[in-house]
Amino acid sequence: MKFKGKILALDLATVTGWAYGEPDKAPDFGSLRFAKPGASHAEVYRGMRAWLNDWIIDSNLIVYESPAAASVMMGRTNMETLRVLIGLCEHVEELCYSRIDLREARTSDVRSHFIGTNRIKRPQAKWATMSRCHELGWKVSNDNEADACAVWHYQVCIFRPDIAAKTVPLFLTGERWK
Repeated sequence: MKFKGKILALDLATVTGWAYGEPDKAPDFGSLRFAKPGASHAEVYRGMRAWLNDWIIDSNLIVYESPAAASVMMGRTNMETLRVLIGLCEHVEELCYSRIDLREARTSDVRSHFIGTNRIKRPQAKWATMSRCHELGWKVSNDNEADACAVWHYQVCIFRPDIAAKTVPLFLTGERWK
């Protein structure tokens, strides 16, 4: 039986990317801030919860990208940002608990699926993800939207291998994204 519901994919961050739709159609997507820059963690979490609560009603499944390990992010972010990123994931889990099917996707799995490799540096991976979205006709305007679309596509293809067979870059090498 094919999954026919609507999937909401999230790339949780200071600026969160989202992608939403049914597997047989191109996703809607966008990005947003849950609170003004410099807001407290509580304001960010409250903004996320208010926004996500409406999506829970209209979605059949939510999938979010795992936060990067602190050891991976050191040097590119600070402890406050890491706390917010992990806190957003924790709040999503709590809000969705017993209300909707919730999945988590590892960044390495999503990149391998969507761009054919997880062995390139973050800036190249961001560019490759945006390029792949554009190839699929999804005119994302930033890497947050692109990452959310990649997470959405990853989850769609788990449920719908027929879609994966048509769109996944199975035979690509890392050379394509240099």
